[in-house]
Amino acid sequence: MAYIKTTTNKEGRTHVYLVEGYRKDGKVKQRIIHKYGLLDELEAVEPGILERLKKEAKAGLLNSNQTIQVTYDLLEPMNEPDKSYGWMVLDNLFEELKLHDFMKKVKTKSNYDLSTALKLLVFQRILNPNSKLATVASQADLFGDWDINLNAIYRYLDKLDEIKNDIQLHLHQEISRLTNREGRLVFYDVTNYYFETDIPDEEEISEDGEVIRVGLRRRGPSKEHRPKPIVQLGLFMDTNGIPISYKLFRGNQTDSVTYLPAVEEVKKQFGIERIIVVADKAMNSKTNVSAMFEQGDGWLFSQKHRGKRGAPKDIQEQILNPEDWHFNQTETFAKKSYIRSRKLGTRKNAPVVEEKVVITWSKKYADRERIRREGALEYASKLTNAELFRQTSKKGGKKYLDLSYLDKETGELKPFSPIIKIDKDQVAFDAQFDGINVLVTSEINMSDEAILDSYKQLSKIEDCFRVTKTEIESRPVYVWTEKHIQAHFLTCFIALILIRLLQYKTNWVMSPARMINALNSAKATHLQDDYYRLQENSDMKELNKLLGHDWQRGIVKFEELKNYAKNSYTTLK
Repeated sequence: MAYIKTTTNKEGRTHVYLVEGYRKDGKVKQRIIHKYGLLDELEAVEPGILERLKKEAKAGLLNSNQTIQVTYDLLEPMNEPDKSYGWMVLDNLFEELKLHDFMKKVKTKSNYDLSTALKLLVFQRILNPNSKLATVASQADLFGDWDINLNAIYRYLDKLDEIKNDIQLHLHQEISRLTNREGRLVFYDVTNYYFETDIPDEEEISEDGEVIRVGLRRRGPSKEHRPKPIVQLGLFMDTNGIPISYKLFRGNQTDSVTYLPAVEEVKKQFGIERIIVVADKAMNSKTNVSAMFEQGDGWLFSQKHRGKRGAPKDIQEQILNPEDWHFNQTETFAKKSYIRSRKLGTRKNAPVVEEKVVITWSKKYADRERIRREGALEYASKLTNAELFRQTSKKGGKKYLDLSYLDKETGELKPFSPIIKIDKDQVAFDAQFDGINVLVTSEINMSDEAILDSYKQLSKIEDCFRVTKTEIESRPVYVWTEKHIQAHFLTCFIALILIRLLQYKTNWVMSPARMINALNSAKATHLQDDYYRLQENSDMKELNKLLGHDWQRGIVKFEELKNYAKNSYTTLK
């Protein structure tokens, strides 16, 4: 049974809804069937409308479907193309984040609407990612009044670069308001993006020999193993899986080098006194830990534990010690933890910090590593020919080969034909650490379970990178000036936030790809006069339900379609 519900906002104005109850996962919830608007505006037209609506709802008169009669010639060709209106869902999020209000305050020399330009760049980055030229051309496919030219887009890219930090701060504040963001625990990782050029940026040097500008696009270790210039992007994410901030670095900078500047900037930018950063072992260096310790910040890193060099001896001893392991009932998982002292440097006065070490063993992971090693050994057995060995890269089974340039039986040196054997000691040593994973953290009072759960969430940031590189196609990057590169990644960042926020609001029911397909399925075809025929797939219908928005209509008027999803659509609880 549907009934009338009212809510009052901070300004004291009352909204009127028609809602109905339903069950989900054994819990009673409410969803909005229809939104009538503000009570004072409704009563200005019809005094006593609230009581009338309540009576009609109780009598079941408001549940019946409205019938619209439209006549048109079926033989007449429909010359007008379909228009996509799925972007309006994204537009509602744009408004909830108050981005339109923020952009209105930005001063520009152009008459064009900067907010509309940003919407076009962000929405089409999600729905139809392409070059800036193709994005401008594709605006004709969108329902509504879109009229942005290419020159305006490039001018606004310069402006977006100027305000990128301000936009990030604004988004952080609004998302904190909407999601109760926890800023103390953050996740950090780095990836890179390649460019459609073979020429990296060169340093600009003044006559005095000073470096004026260091270009972003530089050759470095590419995640896609492409010989193209790249940029590094460091991304911070909150515990909800929603991005907080990002920073671009030169392509030839390593992950560990970018880490500290990124942390320092995000703290300063968002006014955070202390944070605990969760990251992988690439960030776990004495330099980074020392800096975090001096700043009073915390860390939760994965830790190298394999190999005869570089891995902490105390951790390896604990791994090999059969005592203090706690197994689950099926003996497929085990863990142990301890507190250790870690000296940060070789100097006598180098600081010493306390870290909690959590060691886990997984049978599934152990079996996987054993199979990999067996494959590597099979490969290594084929490399005992010296010539073949020299022609092979130092990967795979090559690490299990023992080279000797001295024939121990004859005493003869063989610089060009070494004696190659399988290093059985190395094989046995590696086998001891199959299935092992190690985490270290400054938070010695944090429980083992909390540490493990926190680190598991780091996988969400990898998913963020996957979304940027697949669904919103932030690469390859076709712009080439540094300002335009910065603006391009800003629009990608905002697009990622909208996708994640939409997932968050719908309890992560749909994947990004499924949501985007759903939004792209929402098409409107002009019939005659002010009437449009609508079509959408089943996922779009489901998405509307998840958003608490009833939109089960085949034919609507222009004004109705124009206001689709314009009101806040949070499912009532």
